[in-house]
Amino acid sequence: MLWFIFPIGFALLSLGFVIWASLRRRTKIPHLHRVRLREAWNAAIALSDPSRRVLEAEKVCDAVLKALGYTGTFAEKLQQAGPRLTRLDDIWNAHRLRNRIAHEMNIRVSAAQSDRALKAFATIVHHFLR
Repeated sequence: MLWFIFPIGFALLSLGFVIWASLRRRTKIPHLHRVRLREAWNAAIALSDPSRRVLEAEKVCDAVLKALGYTGTFAEKLQQAGPRLTRLDDIWNAHRLRNRIAHEMNIRVSAAQSDRALKAFATIVHHFLR
């Protein structure tokens, strides 16, 4: 009777491991993808138009979170990744600025506002692309 319990226990443990491995989040981004994301980040922060810098910076952050396995809109990804991030309120404020740029007409973004947003988005980039 005891010989029958071991194969069943092993099968259950194996099944549990497979489910756990498939559900856990990726913690590292492959090297080549990290290099491309860093290049995109550097291109985004090099732009001269403050509004465009914010838009492009959030696109890079969205791609970083997607590469880590988070799904949904940027806001949903940010909620999922929130426990892993610092300065989360600043990132949310940067995202709100990005939404205003994308959805409101004739919005003017100062260099200071853009710099604050980029600094907040940089926490995502630097945290996950080390």
